[in-house]
Amino acid sequence: MKTVIVRINLCSVYCRALILLKLIQRLMIFKHKIIITIFSLFFLFAQGDDTDIQVSSQSSSVQGAFGAVTIDGKIWNQLALRPLLPFGKLSIAFDIVLYIDQNGNIYDEGWDFSNGEKIKNTIIDKIYYVRYGTTQNQNYFKIGALDNVFMGYGILLNNYSNSLLYPQVRKVGLEFKFNTLGTKVHGFTNDFKENFGLTGLRISAPVPYGFDLGVSWVGDRNQYLGLRDKDGDGRPDLVDDFPNDKLYWLDTDGDGLADNMDNEWDIDGDGLTDTLDSSIDGWDLDTVIVLDDSIFTKAEPININEEFESFHAFALDAGIPILSEGSIKINFYAQIAALLGKTENPINNKKQEAGYGLIPLGIGARFGPAKFNFEFRMVPEGRFEFGYFDRSYEIERATFELGVDNKGNIVTKSKKLGLYGRQNGFFSSLTLNLGPLFDARLAFQSLNGEMFNEQIRSFEEASNQSFTSILKLKKSISKIETANWFYQQRNVPNPFDFEYSESTITGYNIGLKLGNGMILSYVFRRTFKDLNGDGDVKDEGEMINMTGVETSFSF
Repeated sequence: MKTVIVRINLCSVYCRALILLKLIQRLMIFKHKIIITIFSLFFLFAQGDDTDIQVSSQSSSVQGAFGAVTIDGKIWNQLALRPLLPFGKLSIAFDIVLYIDQNGNIYDEGWDFSNGEKIKNTIIDKIYYVRYGTTQNQNYFKIGALDNVFMGYGILLNNYSNSLLYPQVRKVGLEFKFNTLGTKVHGFTNDFKENFGLTGLRISAPVPYGFDLGVSWVGDRNQYLGLRDKDGDGRPDLVDDFPNDKLYWLDTDGDGLADNMDNEWDIDGDGLTDTLDSSIDGWDLDTVIVLDDSIFTKAEPININEEFESFHAFALDAGIPILSEGSIKINFYAQIAALLGKTENPINNKKQEAGYGLIPLGIGARFGPAKFNFEFRMVPEGRFEFGYFDRSYEIERATFELGVDNKGNIVTKSKKLGLYGRQNGFFSSLTLNLGPLFDARLAFQSLNGEMFNEQIRSFEEASNQSFTSILKLKKSISKIETANWFYQQRNVPNPFDFEYSESTITGYNIGLKLGNGMILSYVFRRTFKDLNGDGDVKDEGEMINMTGVETSFSF
């Protein structure tokens, strides 16, 4: 390790250029000229000593990184350039990344220029962020990866993230805040590539008697967008026999030839040529002779470009400060929210309206370095989930249950709301500033009431609990530059049994100093997805591990 570091430290800009040129020479064998041109331009820009951008305390820079990352269960070598252009409070950063496997193949998904939609998505993918101000400012916006988006007191939108599946799925969203004439406006959208798939807006303002009143709306115009469709043909990858080719999606006999290809002469693979026609070499007659009149084909898979299911939510909240003296602050608040859409009755499988939830009393308090919240929660009629749009929403948004007819069933998160009956309980959270080194946050929900039991096919008295914890290093310790750990488990009988579900998220990030501005980062994230719709995440491929090792440096 020491020898490697010494060589890197002695490497000049000229050496880095030679290394990149050799890489480009190798990559051009694979004819990715557009990719190489863009990548080279950013590299050359990074070498300039002068810049037209004048910022009081900042200057433009380029961060480089190399390492390895897991995408769809496969390890790819990563080479990245991240130029940063600051303009006062406004800063723009790009994310120009190449993923290369051991055979020299480039991961093409982020470099598709085949049509207008793909070109738009490819360009959007290169935005790391565009940001103005910070979340503490009255006027703020950010375009890019979103993390910990929290709207109001959190009854609808609570710790939402659009980057949980990165780098398998790259989303570029928008969050903004502004204050005008005493009215606060807060909004977000999850991904421009989805054309505003998940969007939210909140407006709040002071009203008489010292209260602040807020109105929130969050809507998902098509929950099916949670199903991955790499080629954009509308057929989810799980049922697409050709997930990387939008022209084909069905191969009945599994011979690698699509059913609608001209050279597929035996669609069902029964050994009989289906027809004699002009598509067969040597057949020069104008007539068509049918040889197999009983061709079996798989059913057409679902097309999520033609079928959709929207879901919306609406909330009202009111709060009033009770005490504010120095570092001690206490406020009371109340919330009510309704989920607007259809769910499914698990007993008779009929559609029914989603429900509503109440927080008649909430207390928020800050005592110096500690922040505390306590809420009494009620679900009078069931079919409701507090913090519905949460950190794991993009995973739970839609899963696919494969049926015997190949068409299958889409299981949306809203469909599962029918499993929740009438419930009451409490929620509490504690955020601690543990001296100059650490920040910690713990949150716990405990509801008691009715939950549907699949085994007895009926509702029964049960506990519905959630637990979230975050530990973050604020200041470097020796060679440890950054470190954080997180864990989430929601809507389970006991989160401390650590029985995994789709709402389970865990992981950690560690950054180690190597010297001369170089940092070795290790990232691990584990999520779960019920791929076959059997209600658990214990089958092969349902545990999704993302591991990344990256060495970053600045030019």
